[in-house]
Amino acid sequence: MDLVKMQDAAKKASEVMKLLGHSDRLMILCELKAGEQSVGQLTEKIGISQSLVSQHLARMRYEDVVETRREAQAVFYSLKDGPAAILIDTMYNIFCKDL
Repeated sequence: MDLVKMQDAAKKASEVMKLLGHSDRLMILCELKAGEQSVGQLTEKIGISQSLVSQHLARMRYEDVVETRREAQAVFYSLKDGPAAILIDTMYNIFCKDL
């Protein structure tokens, strides 16, 4: 394997793992695994403040992990296909499947 390509791949993997390395973000992503939800719905289910949920979602949107859909004034978030979604699916099956 080419060293430069390997370094690039390691950097990308590290960035995804860093993003997933926060328990609140993991909980948000696990909820989004079940389908799209609003900030209010996520706040109720996860038990953290609405502003904190919004901050995490903004970061994950910037990192291209979640996507949005607007319906009137409401914004719904969903998990975007990609490496983070695959990792969330795997971690869900290991840690949360029987909860």
